[in-house]
Amino acid sequence: MAVEQTVLASAVIGLAGGVDNIVSAGRCLVRLRLRLVDPALADLDAIRALPGVSIAIRSAGELHVAPSAGLEELHATVAAVVASRS
Repeated sequence: MAVEQTVLASAVIGLAGGVDNIVSAGRCLVRLRLRLVDPALADLDAIRALPGVSIAIRSAGELHVAPSAGLEELHATVAAVVASRS
């Protein structure tokens, strides 16, 4: 499962406009929440089409992605990549 979440995290980051387009990565109970520099760079349709993604929406100025499983691992992976760019 960890490998699948790493692949999913990489795809979400790329389709969100790349790591440099992500200001921060947070989470709520069921969604990964990404604050983006330029929300227009995020390809919602492509994110929705990813295996393992149940929902991808824009809400309150953020990109929300709900994986079908493994939110904690997905968030940890995306947050680590975002933090490591500094």
